[in-house]
Amino acid sequence: MTRTRRSLRRGIAWTAPLATAAVIGVAVAVPMAASAGTPGLAGTTPEALLAALRTTDVTHLSGQVEETARLGLPSLPGQDDTASLNWQTLVTGTHTGNLAVDGPQRQRLALLGTLAESDVVHNGSDVWTYASSTREVTHVVLPADRPDGAGTTPDPGDPMNATPLGAAQHLLAAITPTTGVSMAENTRVAGQDAYALVLTPEDAGSTIGRVVIAVDATRHVPLRVQVFGAGAPADPVFETGFTSISYDRPSAATFDFSVPAGATVTTRDRSTGAAKQPNGHTGTPAPTVLGSGWTSVVEFTPGPGALAALGPATGAQSGRSSTELLDRLLTVQPNGDRLLATALVNVLLTSDGRVFAGAVQPSVLQQASATR
Repeated sequence: MTRTRRSLRRGIAWTAPLATAAVIGVAVAVPMAASAGTPGLAGTTPEALLAALRTTDVTHLSGQVEETARLGLPSLPGQDDTASLNWQTLVTGTHTGNLAVDGPQRQRLALLGTLAESDVVHNGSDVWTYASSTREVTHVVLPADRPDGAGTTPDPGDPMNATPLGAAQHLLAAITPTTGVSMAENTRVAGQDAYALVLTPEDAGSTIGRVVIAVDATRHVPLRVQVFGAGAPADPVFETGFTSISYDRPSAATFDFSVPAGATVTTRDRSTGAAKQPNGHTGTPAPTVLGSGWTSVVEFTPGPGALAALGPATGAQSGRSSTELLDRLLTVQPNGDRLLATALVNVLLTSDGRVFAGAVQPSVLQQASATR
C-alpha cells in the first residue's frame, strides 16, 4: 500500500493509545444480514468487517463529532461552554467538535463551546493546541523523519481520543483471544448506512461490558463508538460519533495554524526524542502501558504542577478549585493511596506520586502499583 493509500487508522496514528486501550480477539464468523427497519445491506461476517476496517483506503474526510461521557461524575470546572481541552471537560456531559483529516500528516480537531473554541492541529512535524479561553498555545515539534504511527506514547488526555477515529484505533490496536466479536443490527449514522460490530470482553478485570462500533458499509470507516459498562446498562457510559461527515478532501488551508495576537506560546521540541521545556528542563517521563488487552493500565508520573495547573474554577463553581473538587471525589485507601472511581475508568494515585489508570477494576490498578 502506498503512502497516499494509508488507512485512516494509520492516518491518525500520531494520536497516543488510550489508558483504557482494549483489544479485539478472535472473530466469530457469524453472518449478519439486515432485518426489518434496518438498512438493507449485503450480509457479512465479523471477520470480514475487521479486515475491511484495517484496509480501508479512505485517507481524508471531515465532519462534526459529538462525544458524551456518562461516568457518574458531577460537573467539573472546565465546563463545555469554555471548550476546554482539559480532562475535566471531556469526562462529563456532551461536547461537539469539528474534525478534518487528510492522510497521516494532517489532522485538525476544533472543540466547540458557547463562547469559545479550542483547537488541535497536526501538520507534518508540527502539532499546535490552542484554547481561546486562556489564549495559550502549545507547539510540539515532532521528528521530521518520524514514520507514520511510530514513536507515540500513551496520552490519556489526548482530545483525539474523543473522536470515533481515535477511539476505534485503540480498540483495533491489537488482537488477543480475550474478546468475543459478533454483529448487531445494521444502523445509520450521520446519514450513512453502517454495520454494527460488537466487542465483548471476556476478562473479569475490565469495567467494559461491550463495545459497539458502527462501520460505514461502503467505505468501512468507523462512524460511531459506544462503550457500555459492565452490568449491561441501557445507555453507553461513553460514546463518540459523527453527526455529519464528508469524504471530500479538506482544503490544505484547514491545517494551517497562525498564532493569535496576544497568545502565549510554549514550545516542546521532540524532534530529537526529548521534550524540552522553555526553561531548558526535560519534560516528565512518558507514560508506560502495563499489561495488554482489556486490562491494560497506563502508569505515569504527573509533573510537579499538574494539579495546580487545573486552576481555580469560575462562574457557578466560583470559590472551588478543581483540585478541591478532585480531592472530594477521591477515596483514601488503607495504605494511603487515593482512588478515583467512575463507571468506566478508575484512577489510582499512589502515596509516592505515581498514577495508574485504566478501564479496569480497582484491584487491577492496585496489583499494577504493587509490582512496579
